[in-house]
Amino acid sequence: MSILRTPNSHIPLWLGVPMFRVMILLILVYINSILIGLIWEEIMMRVMVINDT
Repeated sequence: MSILRTPNSHIPLWLGVPMFRVMILLILVYINSILIGLIWEEIMMRVMVINDT
């Protein structure tokens, strides 16, 4: 147990929830990718409409 103890007390707490942080990061990346996809699609649609006229 003495090996796990470190001078910085906040490092074990930070490493104690890696899955929690990974899940949050994955969810944020997923939402961002969807938003970017929707915005990109809208931009491309508008560009096509402008080019058609």
